[in-house]
Parts: sequence; structure tokens; C-alpha cells
Amino acid sequence: MRVAFGLVGLALSVLAIGACDEPHYKDADAVTCMAYLALQSTAVTEGRMTGDATALDTAAAAWRSLAEQKYTADELAQYFASSVAVFDDIAVSDLEQISTACLAQAPI
Repeated sequence: MRVAFGLVGLALSVLAIGACDEPHYKDADAVTCMAYLALQSTAVTEGRMTGDATALDTAAAAWRSLAEQKYTADELAQYFASSVAVFDDIAVSDLEQISTACLAQAPI
């Protein structure tokens, strides 16, 4: 249940990102979206999910550009790796839902 509420909160925060032009979203949400998009891209590439890996990778790169404004290269690498490790066992339906929100709200 806690995981479901956490996922809903993350999805809502990602959706809220698109509603404002404030730079605050370049912190945790950027790295979180990078992780979810990377996990989905890997699943698509391996044939475990359907989707457009190129679009996912492009969106992840846009989120990375924002994260690079906040974190050093070492900090970003560590934060990204730990985020991927935490989210790696997420249900496919949740991964797809959150990745879709991150893809739709990716900065241009």
C-alpha cells in the first residue's frame, strides 16, 4: 500500500512539473524520471515490454540535462544508480504508468 501511495505521489509530482515553469523540478524528479525511463527502455530493448526505446532514451537525456545543472557528475551517477536499484523491482504496470508521465513531461 505504501508503494502505491509513493507511486501516485511521484506520478502527481511529475505531472505537476509540466504545470509550472519553476526550475525546482530539476532535482529529485529529474533523476527519478531518468531511472524509470532507463528501466523501461531496457525492458523494451530486451523485448519484455513494448514501446519506443529511442523516445524513452531521448526523454531520459532531457531529464539528465536538468539533473546535471544540480548535481556533480559523481553525485548524479550515484543518485541515478541508487534510484535504478530501488525501482528495479517495480511492477510492469507501474513502471509503464510512471515512465509515460515522465516521457510526456520531459523538458524540451
